[in-house]
Amino acid sequence: MIREKSVGVIVYRYNPREKDIQYLVLYVRGNYWNFPKGKVEPGETEIQTAKRELAEETMIKNIQIEKGWRRVSQFSFKEDREGKKEAIKKDFVLYLAKLPKGAKVDISGEHNGFDNGYAWLNYNMACKYLKFKSLKEAIKSADEYIKKQQRGHMNKKSVNNKKLNHSNVQRKQA
Repeated sequence: MIREKSVGVIVYRYNPREKDIQYLVLYVRGNYWNFPKGKVEPGETEIQTAKRELAEETMIKNIQIEKGWRRVSQFSFKEDREGKKEAIKKDFVLYLAKLPKGAKVDISGEHNGFDNGYAWLNYNMACKYLKFKSLKEAIKSADEYIKKQQRGHMNKKSVNNKKLNHSNVQRKQA
């Protein structure tokens, strides 16, 4: 059995018109939807692989990987290699990153077909398009993580606003 490792990234953005988080999914060779990913090259770290694959497949560069979120899954499959069916066991690692401001998607030739090979989908639509259970589990985990981070950020904002309002009241009374 051949062992391989692929690393990718779930890229997300906030769509203010729809007031929702959207995820970048790519159409792979006219067969299925997936996240930008690829094999680790010798000497690369996982994060270097994720960033390289994202840049190669979408031209998105200068991403910041979210600290605290990493998803690992494993799966096996058979593939023709050099005229012979080989059993392959793959470790698949995903990271999470927010789309940098001003970044544009420019899809490489390996992602062809429907809608120029990519789509920005909210969580529910992405789950409908993603074929594999491990990808659906990964995006669920990512969505929960992002929403938890947003709630924490909103709570900090609320506390800071209350402090600001309280200091304004104290000044008025003085």
